[in-house]
Amino acid sequence: MLVKLFALILFTIVLMLANLCLGDIMVQPIEALQTIFTTPAAPPGQLHDVIFGIRLPRLLTAAVVGLALATSGYLLQALSRNDLADPYLTGVSSGAALGVAFAMLFKFDFQSIPIFAFAGGITASFFVAFLAKGQAHYGLSVAKLLLAGIALSSVASAVITMAMTVFGTQLMAQGLNLWLLGGISGRSWPELIPTSLYVAVGLFTALATAKQLSLLSLGEEAASSLGLNVGRSQVIILSAAVLLASSAVALSGMVGFVGLVAPHISRRLFGRAVRLQLVTSGLTGACLVLFSDLLARTLNASQELPLGTLMALIGGPFFIYLLSHSLERVNQ
Repeated sequence: MLVKLFALILFTIVLMLANLCLGDIMVQPIEALQTIFTTPAAPPGQLHDVIFGIRLPRLLTAAVVGLALATSGYLLQALSRNDLADPYLTGVSSGAALGVAFAMLFKFDFQSIPIFAFAGGITASFFVAFLAKGQAHYGLSVAKLLLAGIALSSVASAVITMAMTVFGTQLMAQGLNLWLLGGISGRSWPELIPTSLYVAVGLFTALATAKQLSLLSLGEEAASSLGLNVGRSQVIILSAAVLLASSAVALSGMVGFVGLVAPHISRRLFGRAVRLQLVTSGLTGACLVLFSDLLARTLNASQELPLGTLMALIGGPFFIYLLSHSLERVNQ
């Protein structure tokens, strides 16, 4: 297990270094590392500007977004005891996007955007959970969860379009449409650092609830009989999941399926131990987004591809595969 964990950490570092070195301007790994870890004797040159001004904040943004979405997905799956739960599929990301759209429309500064995203995401999550509630003590209905999430996503998308059409400018609408496709191009330190603080709070809360997650995996009745305040624990876990997903949406727009794919890969490799899963799911999500963003920048030299589109190409077939197997188990 330790060997696998070490390999995952090493793979994450390699992907970060590849994102640092590859692009329109090729940088040797040694040069990149020297630029980061040494103080320049002369005024900074072009290489310093490329690494510190463009590539380093971008790769850290990709890692933070992947970490946040994957951890959020794991929390939602553990909370609902439903391996198909995901911030994108359950409408949490769409609710967060709606909050971000209104923050942009009314020209709030970037530091306040995660707050609007959280408000939209938490409202969406409670709405979907209410609609998807199955029989008592049996978690959420898979069919209701997916249908409610799809419906909410459609409504949120329609509201965003109408709001931008009626109240926004054409330039603002074009910018928002590009942002909704998902991407981290142009992200800088002033955008990354404040949002990373929200992600840190969400991650700390998630790790602090590991014991509660383990008890909830036994079922609500069993957890309650063991002394767990089920209602309070569910609210705390859901809030952490929404805070993580909303922060990611504020940074990158709509990037789907990371929270679905990463926990499944992690469970296959590392089992179901909660605390270990919180770490490995997050690292796996970071790897997915780092790899996808690297492809987005390098596949087409003339134009960058949307990050959300690439993740949909990876996650869409994976979701169909999981859904078909889930329906087979239901019908048996």
